[in-house]
Amino acid sequence: MLKDRMIRVKLKKSFKEQRPISYIGKCTAFSDYWVVMEGRALMVARSQPNHVQVDKDRSAILVPRDNIESIQVLPDGFDIKKIEILTEGQQLHVKVEGAADTYIGEIGEG
Repeated sequence: MLKDRMIRVKLKKSFKEQRPISYIGKCTAFSDYWVVMEGRALMVARSQPNHVQVDKDRSAILVPRDNIESIQVLPDGFDIKKIEILTEGQQLHVKVEGAADTYIGEIGEG
């Protein structure tokens, strides 16, 4: 169902001080236990000008399903080379053309 789709995976936070982490990319495989994707990581970080640290290059990512808070399916044409961060009050979103923007965290969390 998710294979070959563009997705955003948001990880659960294990403790209050943990920075929110999300992955955006193309799902290459999934099972009842994990999701594999080719994509980029995004981490909320106050030290960054736009409050989000984004991996420079794509990489293979394996995420255990137990660690996933949510998965959002993005349009197939989503370009992970051009990730644009939007700020709405304290909330941080990735701009998604032709669909709802995807939430990645709040400024104070990083």
